[in-house]
Amino acid sequence: MRTKRLLAAVAAVVVAGGCAQQVKRLEPGLELRAAAEHLGAAEQVGFTVKFTGSADDLIKSVKATADDADSLRTLLNSSISVAYDLAGDGVDDDRMQLAATVDGVAGTEIRVVGKTLYAKAPVAELVKKFGDGAAVTRADATAVTPALGALFDGGWVSLAVKDATDLSGAGFGLPTSDADTTKTLAELKTSASKLFSDATIVRDPADSRHLIVTSSTAKAYAEVKRLVTAVSGAESPALSDEFGDAPKDRPIVLDLWIDDEKLTAVEVNLLQFVEGATGRAALRIDMTTGAPITAPEGATKIDPAALSSLEGGPGDATDQAMALGYAALDRAEEKGGTPASQLKAAIAEMAEPGITMRIVRRGVAQVTVDGTKACVKLPSTYRKEPAVTAGACS
Repeated sequence: MRTKRLLAAVAAVVVAGGCAQQVKRLEPGLELRAAAEHLGAAEQVGFTVKFTGSADDLIKSVKATADDADSLRTLLNSSISVAYDLAGDGVDDDRMQLAATVDGVAGTEIRVVGKTLYAKAPVAELVKKFGDGAAVTRADATAVTPALGALFDGGWVSLAVKDATDLSGAGFGLPTSDADTTKTLAELKTSASKLFSDATIVRDPADSRHLIVTSSTAKAYAEVKRLVTAVSGAESPALSDEFGDAPKDRPIVLDLWIDDEKLTAVEVNLLQFVEGATGRAALRIDMTTGAPITAPEGATKIDPAALSSLEGGPGDATDQAMALGYAALDRAEEKGGTPASQLKAAIAEMAEPGITMRIVRRGVAQVTVDGTKACVKLPSTYRKEPAVTAGACS
């Protein structure tokens, strides 16, 4: 009798467990929650970010200029793969890997392992595709520290993360020293939970793995802003100001694919954020299988003392004049009006000791750096380029 009752109890548990799994499969909200919990508990996470859809639809929707159209086509032919390996209980042993394909050219990669930065890039292929200016850069760089020749030749180089982040002008694009991978993943999970909390979630009748989530632009804007500022440390105030006003609220649709309670892909059509746009140009994230991240063998160590001498100063007068011109164009695009109307504010933003910028007449400014002068003339619209000439304004 006891045996029959035990078998009945076991059968009930099995059936109940099976029903629970079936409920999760039938109820997309529960399935999404289970996928989020699985992702949050993972010690090793990887994903690839790329664009899909029509470059022509995107170019038409944003009314891109010829130069902007070329940039957008390059962007849609590029991708970035990111992986994290928590590798332990604390943050000190966290590891990161970033690999990029730039307009179809693969091979650029950064790894952070054991507080050491490793980097490599297919410089020769990138130079062939985008121009030949790197030849001079290689000569200048190797004259200061021959070890940089390995990087220009496509090999691995290494540098302590602390030394790299201390080189503020080196442009490594590293996170700040107080960055915390665990915190970033936790904040990402929080933002996803808030974004989906009141969303409508339905299953695609043609594909049981495909969930269609309808939320709003206002909620997406708020959560992206919150996420970026939450993980950016000391840079939070400046980044928060860059977001500007929230967009007009309207429904947005996100597509998610979940297989066996694991998130496999996320896709959002960017054109739904553009008023009156049609077609599809989507940002897609494909989850990849997590794996241990290791330090590459044979990396050439870079001397940070020598590298710091490559940083240089703020640039000559011509460089600063060009930077001022683009700053005025950016303000005109963001704030409205003509570039000339934004010139005074752009000068105030770029104020720096040792650099003098003054308006000569409407839309024209003179820049002085270490006694040398350059003149910038702004176009009538931000869609055109500023003109810069060496010497004082005439």
